[in-house]
Amino acid sequence: MGSVRAAGAGRPKSGLAVGDPNIKGKPHCPKELLNDDKYAIDAWHSNLEVMFERGSFSTEDIPHLINYCNSIGKVIKIEKQLAQMEEFTDVTASGGLKLHPLVNAHNIFTNQSLKLAAQLGLTPMARARMISGGKGEEGEGEFDEF
Repeated sequence: MGSVRAAGAGRPKSGLAVGDPNIKGKPHCPKELLNDDKYAIDAWHSNLEVMFERGSFSTEDIPHLINYCNSIGKVIKIEKQLAQMEEFTDVTASGGLKLHPLVNAHNIFTNQSLKLAAQLGLTPMARARMISGGKGEEGEGEFDEF
């Protein structure tokens, strides 16, 4: 069989395309941010500023940024509630211990915000990948010949 390259196989020959240079103005804070949550709104403005300065913002980022900002807002609110608690466990009906539901919610929203931050290039590793153009370590990779 002839050498046919599978779609998407191999290393990209050039850098990743991030951002949309045609977008000149920052979009207004969307009403989808939870109940005018000041933490989500602050996260929107600060992260949008970072993405614009870096030139990595595109229209496709808006839903992810909304979800990220809402998650950050929830994490901050839950952390305030957790700070007032003395115990992070509850007793079950059978007498065992389980994590308080706020701890579980905190873990869920923290993980969600971390995943979305990586997709948006807002973590150190994601930023490094963006700057390097998606290139891994220097040298030849096993798929370079394709």
